[in-house]
Amino acid sequence: MKEYDYSLDAIKGISCILMIMAHIPLYFNGNERVFQIVAGVAPVLFFAVSGVTTTLLVRRRSFGSLLGFYVLFALIGFSYNLMWRPEIQAFRIMDVPQIIALGVISVYLLEKYLKPPLYLYLLLSLLVFAVHTFIGHRLPDFPLQSIFFTETVGFTYFPWMFAFAAGVLAYRCNNLVNLMAAVATGVMLAIVSYGEVRETDFVKYNMSVQYLLLSLFVLFGVFYLFRSKKSYASSNLVLYFGKHSFLFLFTHLFLILAFDRLGLGRLYIVWMWGLVLVCTYVGMKVLLWLNRYVEQYLEHPLPWALIVIGVVAVPLVIPNRDLIILAETALGMLFAMNYKQLSSLMSAKPSTRRQPPLPEVVHEQA
Repeated sequence: MKEYDYSLDAIKGISCILMIMAHIPLYFNGNERVFQIVAGVAPVLFFAVSGVTTTLLVRRRSFGSLLGFYVLFALIGFSYNLMWRPEIQAFRIMDVPQIIALGVISVYLLEKYLKPPLYLYLLLSLLVFAVHTFIGHRLPDFPLQSIFFTETVGFTYFPWMFAFAAGVLAYRCNNLVNLMAAVATGVMLAIVSYGEVRETDFVKYNMSVQYLLLSLFVLFGVFYLFRSKKSYASSNLVLYFGKHSFLFLFTHLFLILAFDRLGLGRLYIVWMWGLVLVCTYVGMKVLLWLNRYVEQYLEHPLPWALIVIGVVAVPLVIPNRDLIILAETALGMLFAMNYKQLSSLMSAKPSTRRQPPLPEVVHEQA
């Protein structure tokens, strides 16, 4: 068995830290906005690592068990969407859990049935972006359009599938290629941005060429740096965040929303970053400790059925937005700490050996 690759956890951990910088949308002073734009590429790294870990599952998991799990992953993942938008319309918007589900299923099918050579992953990344740029806005409205295309908000299939494919490329290629690719995309970004840098060019959802180049520059650069590192300390805070990145996704967002509600958003932004980082770490420690008394009950189907019902029912029966956020946060955190039990349930077959659970996927979570 291949030795555990801590570089993937490290990449996710860096993504988590960037996520804090990107998700505090409060009050900026001057150049802090630049940091938020750059940190906004954190989802690219999450999706890239999700693509990598999927390639490791092809020989270990059947497509049926993987599909069933990720359907539930996307559905329960709406708890995260509802933290951002505590209203029924949240079910119409693709966010991190839903695009991870689509991206993982796509990479699995590619690896299992097509076994594409490495260069095709590069072509696929560019093709997905080209479809988004040249075709998406020309199409008339059609059912499920919000899954595939967007011009306003949401992580839709086009263009975000590019990150899953690019992640596989960055992980499998010679690491020197990552360095060369980072330099090349950085130079191209400087060229296309020369003369005028507009903030509208770096809005992630309606992805521009500039944002694609920024994303690839960060992706290849980060993979180069962390694949070059030979060892990691077991107590590394970045690894801790990466290992529990899905829980981080819910915890840091809840704290940001809570601090904003308490009026702390007017603190200097750097203080806010530090406050959320420390409190997220402490909060995760406490939650994981408490989960020891709960996790045994999540090894059966009934609690998961109740969680699914709860995620869907909460915005339908609760009119208060704050209560919706609290309820969905609790359900999301419970899911984030125990989704591997759900994975094992979905892969278990009568009279056969249970397949191994899925690895951490959110790299895999913003």
